[in-house]
Amino acid sequence: MRPARLAILVSSLLLLFAAPPAHAAEEEYYLALGDSLSVGAQPGKGPTDEGYTDRLYADLKTRDPNLRLVKLGCGGETTTTLLKGGICAYPAGSQMNAAVAFLKEHRGHVRYVTLNIGANDTACTLGGDLLCGVQGVGAVIGNLPQITTGLRSAGGDGPVYAGMTYYDPGLASWVQSDAGKAVAIGSVGLVDIFNTWESGVYAASGFKVADVNAAFDTHDFFTQAELKPYGTVPLNVARICAWTYQCTHNDGHATPEGYRRIAATFLRAVT
Repeated sequence: MRPARLAILVSSLLLLFAAPPAHAAEEEYYLALGDSLSVGAQPGKGPTDEGYTDRLYADLKTRDPNLRLVKLGCGGETTTTLLKGGICAYPAGSQMNAAVAFLKEHRGHVRYVTLNIGANDTACTLGGDLLCGVQGVGAVIGNLPQITTGLRSAGGDGPVYAGMTYYDPGLASWVQSDAGKAVAIGSVGLVDIFNTWESGVYAASGFKVADVNAAFDTHDFFTQAELKPYGTVPLNVARICAWTYQCTHNDGHATPEGYRRIAATFLRAVT
C-alpha cells in the first residue's frame, strides 16, 4: 500500500474511534402551571394556543431550540383544588401532584416553571360576596406557601421559577355607571393587598415575580385615554377594557393582546 493511502486510512480510523457518537440534544422543559390564564382561556373557549404561556414559550424557544412546553394548568383551579384536585383530571390526582412528579422525573432538565393561581379563590368578591372573599384569602394564605415550597423541593435550584401579580378586572366598573367609578377605585386597594401577599410568598420561595399588575397600569387613574365606545377614561380602565373581556363580556380573561402583555412581563422576569 502506498504511504499516502496508508496515512489516509490511519487518519480515518483514528477519527472513527476518537469521535464520540452523535446524539440528539436532550430536551429541556418549560412547565406551565396555574388556572385558566395559564391555558389561554377566552370567553366561549377552553384552552387555546394564544395564552401567555404559549407566547412566552415562543420567545424562550428562540433562545433554546430544544425547549418543550408542558402545560398542566386547569381552568377554574383554586389554590385548594391545585393541591387536592377536583376540577381537572390528572393521573396523579391533582395538578400539584402531576407537577411534582414531572419535576422529579425530569430533574435537571426543567429550565422554567411559571405559576399563576389564587384569583379564583377570591373571584366571588366581584359579585359583592365579601365573606366568600375573606374565606378565599384565607385559603390562599394557607395554600400558596405549600405550593411554592413543594415545587421548589421537587425541582431543585435548576429551574427559573416565576409567579405573577394579577391585574384588576374590577376597574371595568368605571364604564358601567357613575357609582361604578367608586367601585373601580376601591377595587385597586383590594387587589394590591392580594398581590402584596402573593408576591411575598413567591419571593420567600425563590420565585421571580412578573408584575402584571404594573404592566396593566393598574394605579394610573391620572393619564387619560380615548376608548370606544366609552370616550375618555383613565389609562388603567382603558387597559382593562382593551386587554381583557371584562368590559365587553363581563369576563376577566385576557384578550390575545392582553396575553401578549403578560408574556412580555414574564419574559423580563425569567431572563
